[in-house]
Amino acid sequence: MRIVSRAAGVVTLLALLSFSAVSTAGAAQQSIGSPVTTSTQRLDAAGAYVAAVFFDTLRTRDVGSQKCEFVVQGQLTFTGTLQGVAEGTTTALIHAPCAEATDPRNLGAFRDVFRFEGTFAGTVEGVPTTGDLSYAGVTRPGGAIDATIKLRSDSAKAALHTVTAQLGVGGTYRGVVVIPSR
Repeated sequence: MRIVSRAAGVVTLLALLSFSAVSTAGAAQQSIGSPVTTSTQRLDAAGAYVAAVFFDTLRTRDVGSQKCEFVVQGQLTFTGTLQGVAEGTTTALIHAPCAEATDPRNLGAFRDVFRFEGTFAGTVEGVPTTGDLSYAGVTRPGGAIDATIKLRSDSAKAALHTVTAQLGVGGTYRGVVVIPSR
């Protein structure tokens, strides 16, 4: 457990470093005498999110004889440090044939690897933000999720990890956000 926590901390630190990097090419384009502003705040983030899956958009296909690919539209509604909605598409590779994976009684019964790609609109620590949001991870049999959430926009960035999460329900998150200094 201690190794996992340290690894998560290193991954978060690396993500933050990549979020706050300023290109020297961009700095070179500034006119002489004008200051280059890179003033940002790194803040702890925490909150919750609710997942809505639009099953009427579900498309499936068998991958070999023992796996099923799901593609479905959905929505994540955030509260806490992130306030807003992300709409997008989830692609999941479920470790079961589609005939079993699509049975409603089996929701969350099989391991899967998933990725949600969408657009977030709302605020991050009060800063209006619209940007790309990804939510990717693993669902264990029983429906518990281990995942990361990343937000990238011109006005804010976030690297978050799920604390508690359940398939088709949502959960809680914590991590770090980077916003312009106020």
